[in-house]
Amino acid sequence: MRAEMPVALVEKGTTPDHKVHTTTLAELPHLVATKTIHAPTLIIVGEVVKLREKLNWFDSDKM
Repeated sequence: MRAEMPVALVEKGTTPDHKVHTTTLAELPHLVATKTIHAPTLIIVGEVVKLREKLNWFDSDKM
């Protein structure tokens, strides 16, 4: 995989405490070293990560 491949770490997904961290494969080690990531965390790799802003229904006030 190329170093610029998008990556998202979804921490505690579907809960009120969820967090999403986005980065690239190249920057992933730095993100993990500098942020505290709590389990459970789902790791998503690929171009689909770029759709996060467009499909950001979870953070929406429309829920």
